Amino acid sequence: MPGLAGFTSSKHLSPKQLDTQLQALKRTLIVPHGAKEHNILFGPQTAGTFIGTQSQTKTYQNHTGIIAWLDGNIFNSTTLCKQRNLPQKTDLELLVAIAVNPDYKSILKNIDGLFSAVVLDTNQNQLHIFTDRYGLRPLYWHLHNSGLFWASEPKAFLNLPHFSPKITSDTATTFLTTGQLPPDQTWFDGVTQVPPASHFIYNTTHGTLTRERYWWWDQVSPRLDYRNTDDLIQEFGHLFKSAVTLQSQLDNQGLLLSGGLDSRAVFAALPGSPPTFTFGQPHSNDVRIATDVAAIKMSNHTVLPLSQDNWLTPRLEAIWWTDGALNLMHMHGVEHLTQIAQAIKVCFNGAGGDGLAGGGHLFEPHKLNHYLSENLHLHLDLAPIAQQHIEKAFQNARSAHAFYIDWRMRGFSMIGPRMGLFKGVDYRLPFLDNQLQEFLFGLPLEIKQNNNLYRQMLLKTFPTYFQNIPWAKTGKPISWTKWAVRSAKLLQKLQKKDLTTPLTDYPNWLRETTSQKVIHTLVNTRTARFANLTLPETFEQMWAEHLAGQDHSEMICRYLTLELYLRQVFDKQYRTEAEISTL
Repeated sequence: MPGLAGFTSSKHLSPKQLDTQLQALKRTLIVPHGAKEHNILFGPQTAGTFIGTQSQTKTYQNHTGIIAWLDGNIFNSTTLCKQRNLPQKTDLELLVAIAVNPDYKSILKNIDGLFSAVVLDTNQNQLHIFTDRYGLRPLYWHLHNSGLFWASEPKAFLNLPHFSPKITSDTATTFLTTGQLPPDQTWFDGVTQVPPASHFIYNTTHGTLTRERYWWWDQVSPRLDYRNTDDLIQEFGHLFKSAVTLQSQLDNQGLLLSGGLDSRAVFAALPGSPPTFTFGQPHSNDVRIATDVAAIKMSNHTVLPLSQDNWLTPRLEAIWWTDGALNLMHMHGVEHLTQIAQAIKVCFNGAGGDGLAGGGHLFEPHKLNHYLSENLHLHLDLAPIAQQHIEKAFQNARSAHAFYIDWRMRGFSMIGPRMGLFKGVDYRLPFLDNQLQEFLFGLPLEIKQNNNLYRQMLLKTFPTYFQNIPWAKTGKPISWTKWAVRSAKLLQKLQKKDLTTPLTDYPNWLRETTSQKVIHTLVNTRTARFANLTLPETFEQMWAEHLAGQDHSEMICRYLTLELYLRQVFDKQYRTEAEISTL
């Protein structure tokens, strides 16, 4: 994706050699139309750049020997500068000031933003790497005896002279079992994502690396005054509206609007009447509900149809965009990114609403296995390596709240919104606002479970949007009691009136002729590359059962994603739309 690329060398390199190596890192980066390079900056044995569509400068160099590169944004920079009595600075200049400040940890932990940054201090011979509190703006790094390399896409390292991609069967098993990679891991041995809330310091003289976490959830104190529900609802509503406002800009913003609660809440809180987009089958519940919601503000609402004719081909290319980290079945809307990019440059996303505010992905620590099987539908009995990855991630997170953000959101949910960057559309995640997250994290689980607090906040803060308009999950407004919803569903079942159209129909779309051709060409053959990593007989049986009427669409798409990515990496095939068309 657009972003950073750079390195610092342990060997003396001429200016020409520095540039040659940087060009190699850049060569496989996917550059959107209209993107530009924000200056290539050189330091002692160091070169780096930023490529993107943002107007704000993302590279920096001063006369005191500081060079820096930034990908992303800081939303509360004005407030931080006032609090620290600093002159108003750009986001990157603020990070530079933090890097040389002895009290940097106390400033870093208060940054509200989505960013990764690299700061080179030539006076101290130190290279600093920073990531945002939740690690939602990825930066990948690779350490070799020739130096430290960084890039916003793992594919950047493929052109380094010393780098030879290696993908293990354990990594393939984890992806096929869980549908994702562990958050800090990539497909390549030796290429890792910088963790959340991280500060790396690399000594450019000695080649030593120190890593520290400047913030973690144990710094958030439990909430003691939570008995007054009315006060909690009011505070929740205020924090949420403030979070949306903080991340808003004057123009060129909009959002993907579904039939759920989260995107609707963001839409309600956004100022003005931003354009909205809804993908899916035109007569689905989600499309009908989103249309009704958009009409409240008279928003310019666009339905982006998904069908058996348009869903698959764009996603095959997008596997290369996402470095094979996202199952193509979950790339909803990538088919229409060009159209979205013509209307907006910032897209709001409701990720984290139902899962955290609504308690949908929260649980007591001893119920981890139950959560994995019931919520994520994972069956890990025959995949001990995947089980180990998950258990290690949960131990490091130390809570279900932190685990959900780090494992599920960072490793899965956020890859979709980031695809917009390839077309010049940035993303915003107001539910991941620092103050809002600390508020939610500090509350007891029972307050949040079953959408209790979230539901009341939505009805109290945005009644026009939630009192009478249905929720796609139940088909009824959230103002209805559980008993009323159950009774209505029972009556509907008895009257056989459940004729709703689903958002998508992947099981049948995979059985369609074009999809079958792609699968037989790539996956269901003895020449499939994935056969070197896992048993091909497993897929063959699954595919036969799917064609016979069972639903294995999730697993079939995981295998298809894996096979495409292996061919993209090792055979240099199917990386572009033109190459995909040859299938």
